[in-house]
Amino acid sequence: MNKIDFSIKRVNLAIIIISSLMMLIVLNLPFKAKPFGDITFHIESKNLALFIKGKTSYDKVVITKAPGPIIFYTPVYLLAPDDATDNQLWVYGVVFTSIIITISLILIFRIGFSFFSKEVGLLSVLLFFIFPIHCYYSLGILAEAPAFFSLALAIYGWSIAFAEPKKISGWIILTLGMWFLILNRPNTLLLLGLICLVILYSFFKNKLFFKKYGKKLGLTVLIVSIMGIGVLQLAKNITGNEFSSSQDSLLYYVAHQGRFQFREEPTDFRFWDNEVRSDSKDYQNWVKSTEVLSAVVTTSKSSNEVYRKFLIDDAIEHPYWFTRQFFVKCFYGHVYFINSVQPDEFDLGPLKGPVGYWIFILIVNSINLIIVVGAILFLFNEKNLIHYWIFWGVIISLLIFHGLTYMEPRYIFPSRVALYIMSAAGLYRIHWIQKAINKISIYMFPNRIKSDFNN
Repeated sequence: MNKIDFSIKRVNLAIIIISSLMMLIVLNLPFKAKPFGDITFHIESKNLALFIKGKTSYDKVVITKAPGPIIFYTPVYLLAPDDATDNQLWVYGVVFTSIIITISLILIFRIGFSFFSKEVGLLSVLLFFIFPIHCYYSLGILAEAPAFFSLALAIYGWSIAFAEPKKISGWIILTLGMWFLILNRPNTLLLLGLICLVILYSFFKNKLFFKKYGKKLGLTVLIVSIMGIGVLQLAKNITGNEFSSSQDSLLYYVAHQGRFQFREEPTDFRFWDNEVRSDSKDYQNWVKSTEVLSAVVTTSKSSNEVYRKFLIDDAIEHPYWFTRQFFVKCFYGHVYFINSVQPDEFDLGPLKGPVGYWIFILIVNSINLIIVVGAILFLFNEKNLIHYWIFWGVIISLLIFHGLTYMEPRYIFPSRVALYIMSAAGLYRIHWIQKAINKISIYMFPNRIKSDFNN
């Protein structure tokens, strides 16, 4: 564990400059994330900001999905003029998101430095610049960016707490990061359960870890749970009875959707919507199943009861499909395809048409595969994995949840904070990569910083 000298301004400046350039490059690519996602977070943040300004009535204020993005974007929208258009609000939101993502990269460097070395911290950031998916998700009013920042904040807090367990600031940052992560991505609630398993394991198998961190981690879980439940309940009260069960209904909806994703077409990675997948057997069967279940809902039981019964019965009746779908979804969560542009319309420099499209997809996913391989190398070679519980814990939590429900790569995106740092630690073990990074480090760190001790 290395104690960081925060006088390293050269790296911070490089991250700011390169991030700004990467944002501009990605902004001008022929394919982009949807500016407002599914529009929900944008509309609800805008209405809350207008209500706070006294420009709209309270009945317009609702929080139908995760409250985290509303908390994230509303303060920014408050800075905009009262009559700002959606496009103007998008600019405010994206500028703020870009700043937050850049701060996240600075935190990622410091995390890598703290747990491993300045070279690993540098490589962690370089991996993001080689595959700038963080820039792509910064250009929309989405939950991905605030969730990404939340995890970076949480792991940064853990790096401080791990080095100095008695230092309260680390535990506060860890708690706030995990709390905001859950508010942005409630599907990471499984992480709290994994922490409990880590505490239980350390009690029996690693007394030193338990003595240093066990009780404080337990208190962190308790505080995050109370704060998380409190905000979710507040959001439900704000929304009122009209949408009081929307979170449960949404969960059953996506779980039902997921029961048909890769069901009989395990290699069809096209985006799940009517425009792209209208000819898909799985998509058509999902539509038919929705119609059948909707008919049952209108004649007898509630929607949640009907969907719950279907999900349980279907998993029991089709165990092979259920198992295969789980692993295909976990794989799909780590690969990327472009859905906003058809292969025939693809035009990126010398890469044009279907051939250019598939060459680009191959390059992108080859880089992605190398990053995953690096993380696997780290996990197989690291003897003290319990020290890195939040790294692998958040990835496992998201894979389990979306492997059992519905998967899109963007749902796994926040975990790339952990994935890239682990990957950098793993790849740095490879001699030629280590040699290359060491050469770059000479220019980035002209003044050698001695480590207090190595982990």
